[in-house]
Amino acid sequence: KGDVSLFNNLNAEMARKKITIKELSRKTNIKYESLKNKMAGNTEFKRSEMLAIKSEFPGCTMDYLFSTEEV
Repeated sequence: KGDVSLFNNLNAEMARKKITIKELSRKTNIKYESLKNKMAGNTEFKRSEMLAIKSEFPGCTMDYLFSTEEV
């Protein structure tokens, strides 16, 4: 399956900006393995991490980026 993400919108925005999980982890100071686990839904994001990620996507709301609903 490879890197499965629970957060489709976040993935879509990362793809749009051509940002990898590795790059996002560097920009937000979240450890790569930790970020990977959080995006897969294995562990929960801390609020501070969500805010750091949101700051990389200024046009997006937290609700949008971290929505886990199937559309």
